[in-house]
Amino acid sequence: MHTSRRALFGATFALAAAPAAAQQGFPERPVTLMVGYGAGGATDIIARTLAERMQPILGQPMVVQNVTGAGGTIASDRTAKATPDGYTILLIANAHAVAPGLYARLPYDTLNDFAPVFFAGHSANVLVVPAASPDRDLAGLAARGRTANQPLQTGSAALAGWQPAHQIMKETLGLTLEHVPYRSGPQGQTDLIAGRLDFMVSNVLEVSEHVRGGRLRALAVTSPTRSPMLPEVPTFAELGVTALQADSWFGVIAPRAAPPAALDKLHDAFAQVAAMPEVAARLRGLGLIPAPMSRAEWGAFYAAQVEQWSAVPRRANIRIE
Repeated sequence: MHTSRRALFGATFALAAAPAAAQQGFPERPVTLMVGYGAGGATDIIARTLAERMQPILGQPMVVQNVTGAGGTIASDRTAKATPDGYTILLIANAHAVAPGLYARLPYDTLNDFAPVFFAGHSANVLVVPAASPDRDLAGLAARGRTANQPLQTGSAALAGWQPAHQIMKETLGLTLEHVPYRSGPQGQTDLIAGRLDFMVSNVLEVSEHVRGGRLRALAVTSPTRSPMLPEVPTFAELGVTALQADSWFGVIAPRAAPPAALDKLHDAFAQVAAMPEVAARLRGLGLIPAPMSRAEWGAFYAAQVEQWSAVPRRANIRIE
């Protein structure tokens, strides 16, 4: 009987959740939560919101460390190669699942070098343009992108400026795009507000205040339903682009061989913090929708996402050497 790589990985990844003898005294020193992007982006905000309340639960602080560069893959590599003792973990987003399809070579194995810790939740992405843009809606942007003499300028903090949403827009709307890489979403949004980019597809956590403040105009959200943060903004599906339905998601992973007992303890601590009323309200206010999962469920979801999203750049024959 044929067994898919995803199924094999889902099974092995889930094994990390098997019961084990408690790791004595864990944690006995601060735990490092790495983030592959700069301060102020969605991943960083979520990491700090969770980490700053960990000490009363774990008995040790959790320290957020921003390790930027190469679309988050430097942080992923450091995590994969860190001492597997539970003291180094990483908060990832969707870009982590895209990387094995985009980069010709990665210094780690996305499916086999990590263990699941905690799934934080998901939130909508939104296509935004500068307030001064001539594009009042998605149809206007698409028409300009198909007829302009120069490619539309867009950017992203993920994966050298490329992201699956860009490729799907090219395929479905016929746009010609030029991508600009940034170390964090807010850096790109600064250029967007200044008119140096034509549009971005950014997480709603990062841009909702700019939209409310009139600095950016939102044209469409990628989620299957409208975002409660921007309820007036239609979905891509409502506008006829059904292929572009994908929320951002955020989750914590650890080195593959980290002790299951330590990861269980971290999972429980994250779950306790996320359930605190003030934290839950803060995350909801940022547009993050919780979706509680066990470690095994998070591992299976992770494997499925890697399979789904790494296929997009391969389909487009896009590779970064």
